[in-house]
Amino acid sequence: MVISSISFFKAPGATEDRVTFYEYYVYMGYCASNELGAYYNSNYINGVKYTVLERTDPITFYDTDPTIYFDTPFFYDPANGNLLFEIAWPDGRDEIYTYSSTESLTTCVYGAYDLPYGEQYYERPHILLNGEMALEQTTFAGIKALFR
Repeated sequence: MVISSISFFKAPGATEDRVTFYEYYVYMGYCASNELGAYYNSNYINGVKYTVLERTDPITFYDTDPTIYFDTPFFYDPANGNLLFEIAWPDGRDEIYTYSSTESLTTCVYGAYDLPYGEQYYERPHILLNGEMALEQTTFAGIKALFR
């Protein structure tokens, strides 16, 4: 599957009609484990991560369900490992508030931009992968479970 963007399911009560980030980066790669460690780069297979979006000028998301369009699509092949993505914004202000589900394994790591590690959480944000050979939204939950 070629992934050209990801969409978030905005949480109820998040009243902002837009959010602006002054720098914004999205990285994608592969992870050999089903559970994330606290050190960001150690989660990537061979320490390799691909930059799919890099903005050093302001970027604004307006939608009620924000979509992040990549500069460089990412080809995901499950045979290479679990899909791993990282979103970073250096100013540390503003957020996209999303629905999430609680998992039994550490599936998310949050932390300060300038630190190599973060806090491990048992939450997974609700996202939709978009692109060539994209999956229908109604089947996504079942397919997502197969990727674990």
